[in-house]
Amino acid sequence: MKNKSKKIHLDNFIKDFAKDLTITAVTGPLCAMFAWIVSFEYWWAVPVPIFAVVIAFFYFKKYRRLFKLIKAGIAGYYFSFDISENFGVFNEVRDCFCYMGISSNSILELFRKWANENPSVTTRFLLMDPDSPELIRQIAFEKGVGLDEDLSLLSAQLRQNILSEVEAEKERIHSAIKVLKTLEPYKTTGKLRIRLHKEFIPWWMYVINNKKAYIGILEKGMRGQESPVMILSRQKQFVGPFDLFQNCWDRMWSEYKDSEI
Repeated sequence: MKNKSKKIHLDNFIKDFAKDLTITAVTGPLCAMFAWIVSFEYWWAVPVPIFAVVIAFFYFKKYRRLFKLIKAGIAGYYFSFDISENFGVFNEVRDCFCYMGISSNSILELFRKWANENPSVTTRFLLMDPDSPELIRQIAFEKGVGLDEDLSLLSAQLRQNILSEVEAEKERIHSAIKVLKTLEPYKTTGKLRIRLHKEFIPWWMYVINNKKAYIGILEKGMRGQESPVMILSRQKQFVGPFDLFQNCWDRMWSEYKDSEI
């Protein structure tokens, strides 16, 4: 006998779920009223609440996996991520904190204080190599230039603004590396390591304790700290979005060497 797999599309799910909720919303109160009216005279009204529990359990069984798949490890969402939110992020760290981004400039002061107070925690920083040719594309995107636009066709003024910001970003990266290398976890315990990547990345990323990820989705024309942020958690039962970003982190970390700057 062939195994039959049932593919449920989201639009069908919404229709079915709405239909079931409507039926329940109508029949539930009617059954309750009927049970209340007749319970004083008829003993068979007693099973009505039990029947309602059975129906509720049926719906739970029917939609449980769909809810789990839709959730898929998405634990939260920020419309924007204020710098002060990093206090809460650092307080979540127990074993490991991993960062991937451009310069880490926006979190550096908060991280410096936290790292010196927690020198035994493993920390990893993937910053952009200031000599990477992709840095100009990264800055251009931040300035509102689409990924499909030819940088050589930009106006002279915009191109000059981008090149000026590239030089400023290079300085921020160098400065961040110098600051990170002064911290106790780098100098004393060796728990802090820094590597430089050369890739355009459409997000910044924190990975905490190998269980939770904060993903800032970069928006054209906006700085990284103004990005909307997804919070993803690792799922035990199945592979989810967290694993995608974790694999991206692992791949990039393994491909690049420790910073020599």
